[in-house]
Amino acid sequence: MDAQLFAERYRQLHGDLYRFALCVTGNAHDAEDAVAEGVLAAYEHRGQLRRDSAFKSWLFQIVANRCRRRLSVGKRCAPADPGDLEPLSPPGLDGAEAAAVRDAFAALAEADRLIVGFSVFGGYNSHEIGAAMQMNPSTVRSRRKRALAQMASMLEGGVR
Repeated sequence: MDAQLFAERYRQLHGDLYRFALCVTGNAHDAEDAVAEGVLAAYEHRGQLRRDSAFKSWLFQIVANRCRRRLSVGKRCAPADPGDLEPLSPPGLDGAEAAAVRDAFAALAEADRLIVGFSVFGGYNSHEIGAAMQMNPSTVRSRRKRALAQMASMLEGGVR
């Protein structure tokens, strides 16, 4: 893949990659760094991409790994400023409702945040998420269902 094609495909995905990284890390600085590190690594290894059609999932996997690495080695910045999380605010909700959704999402276990993030921001199905996370697709479906139910339970009474 040449540099120009890589840049064009990255431009199409940048917003989704950033929102995904933001939802996983919970911090704008960490999200920006994870995306930048992931895209740089992908660019350097773009010759290893076997199929152009796999670019999106390949890049999301690389960014997900960068997010996990940042979280696991304690490279977290200070907690996010609520304004930093604006890209994660569901449309049609007021500020308090959007904050409640973000808080419920942040309360999920890391793997569940990744599953929901891949599903919501990446648009991946359970088979694709399972391949990316080395999980059985039925496990992905059950964890996604449980995670969304957990969020719904936390939001009950607040956000409808």
